[in-house]
Amino acid sequence: MSSIIETERLVLRAWKTDDRAEAESVFRYASDPEIGPRCGWPPHTSVEDSMSVINNVLAVDGNWVITIKDCGEPVGSIALKPVSHYTADPIAADAGLAAKHGGALHNAKELGYWIGRPFWGKGYMPEALNAVLAFAFGTLHADAVWGGHYVANPQSGRVMEKCGMTAVCTTKRDYFPLIDEYHDGVVRLITATQWCAAK
Repeated sequence: MSSIIETERLVLRAWKTDDRAEAESVFRYASDPEIGPRCGWPPHTSVEDSMSVINNVLAVDGNWVITIKDCGEPVGSIALKPVSHYTADPIAADAGLAAKHGGALHNAKELGYWIGRPFWGKGYMPEALNAVLAFAFGTLHADAVWGGHYVANPQSGRVMEKCGMTAVCTTKRDYFPLIDEYHDGVVRLITATQWCAAK
């Protein structure tokens, strides 16, 4: 079970499975066509769809619900997961990148996150990301954390930049099968050494 992480305004907690109120809140935000496709998944189509996603995708160790202390309902999600081929492949394929960053693929985690549109621009996502990075380096003792975003989604890149993650390469025409789309991407990185030096 994921540890509870508390910040000034947020509580990041484990997902509740088979909980209709949890699914209703997720559906409220994940059905927005501006959310899922930016992350590579389709908008949720019903409360039952959201419950299925919670039960079968989100409710795993290392994936937290983002809740705001004032209300407590899910407004987004943030996860630390194994490094994906979207990150590893372009690093491994480029001798210069592999020499410079290849070691940071070992004992590393990759980020994934989203938050409902009513909560954009309020600083919640950098607050959650900073807390999860602290957990990755302080509790999991990861050597690095990677993150990726579409070139066409610079807002996500700005969140990572605010948390010290720098761009190391771009990718071309990554295929996202859940939405049947291709997107150019930006891959970002922060190492444990960089994180500690910034604190």
